Amino acid sequence: MKNKHLTLSDRNDIQIGIEQLKPFSAIAAKLGKDPSTISKEVRRNRVVKKNSVTSNCETCPLLKKAPYVCNA
Repeated sequence: MKNKHLTLSDRNDIQIGIEQLKPFSAIAAKLGKDPSTISKEVRRNRVVKKNSVTSNCETCPLLKKAPYVCNA
């Protein structure tokens, strides 16, 4: 059977890799997946938190390019 889906463990490894500022290619190599799979997973499941202070602010432009996170 082909290993098509990411497991919870895979997703945890992706999160840890992003927190360690690793490129998608390094994360993908560790998981045995294509880097585009990692990129799509991150983009599809990212969460942008807003509160009343930032409701009128523009969305950070860093969210539009890999690794699709903004820690500012």
